[in-house]
Amino acid sequence: MTTPKILVTGATGKTGAALVAELCQREWPVRAMVSREDNRSAALRKLGAETVVADMYDPEQLYVAAKGTQRAYYLPLMRPYMIQAANAFMVAAREAKIESIVQMSQWTSSASPPTAMTRQTWLIDRTFSMIP
Repeated sequence: MTTPKILVTGATGKTGAALVAELCQREWPVRAMVSREDNRSAALRKLGAETVVADMYDPEQLYVAAKGTQRAYYLPLMRPYMIQAANAFMVAAREAKIESIVQMSQWTSSASPPTAMTRQTWLIDRTFSMIP
């Protein structure tokens, strides 16, 4: 049986970089998605990760990043229009036939708070829960 390749979004951030390091240490095949080539992406390659540059709002770039992976760890952008990025990722993941997605957020998630980010996080949580 082949070990599944894992796509990690947000791979140069604190959570994503720590996850990539742990997966590489355990010799899991990892594709680290980065927003640009820099010293952080070079450090991930030194650990043994494959890196791919993709824009979180671009479904075509996300599909290229996801194609050939079986699992994904999705770290959402905590920016305006984050729901657009999450939906673009879900479309790409489905088209790439990713088997399983773990979605991670450290933001509060609620349907009725006064902040747009909290409502968007709640909607993203609900949307991820609807996909197989």
